[in-house]
Amino acid sequence: MPSTTRRRALSGAAALLTGFAGCSGESSSGSSYPPEEVGSVETDPESYSLRNPSAEPVVWTGERPTPREDEDRRHYRHHTFVTGPDDAAGLSVADVPGVDEARAFLDATDYDAATVYVEQQTVQECFAPELCHVRWSEDDIETSYARRYRDADVACETDAEDTIATLIRIPEAFDPSGIDSYGSSYGSGTCEERNARLRRRQNESRRAE
Repeated sequence: MPSTTRRRALSGAAALLTGFAGCSGESSSGSSYPPEEVGSVETDPESYSLRNPSAEPVVWTGERPTPREDEDRRHYRHHTFVTGPDDAAGLSVADVPGVDEARAFLDATDYDAATVYVEQQTVQECFAPELCHVRWSEDDIETSYARRYRDADVACETDAEDTIATLIRIPEAFDPSGIDSYGSSYGSGTCEERNARLRRRQNESRRAE
């Protein structure tokens, strides 16, 4: 089911990526956080999520993306950004609950001040990732999630997978053409705990300068 973050939903950028695996502990996909935090960070960013009850794309540009036959579905990735109304109009969205709200999220974006990054992920059916923060620089972008079980009244199977597309508002208008590194981490801790660890790393990096 569609969901908005704890803060209000607004703004735009789109990116597709698929890659959550495992049931407990800490895991990551793509690059991990560097020893020194470089770039900008937004904790508890504004976002909107769409869930497809199948391991199929939720959002895409151009032709609908499909993984190669020999490609591990959990590591399939595709990224794109929305930097203006034309980009938003060019996005295709699967017939899933919340499409109108997702469109409104993009339409409400002030693209002079923000970029929307849509991160698309295949997740185990019984889990619902909670976005904790996004970090970006001129050449890379990374996200951090807390893994949550879905509500007890939601029927699910441990070996089944859904696809979640998260539209994330980055509060900066920038040219994403230079970004060539993508990463995402997730674990069983709360967002408060994960963001606190991020702040500690930042403080340690500042003291080391």
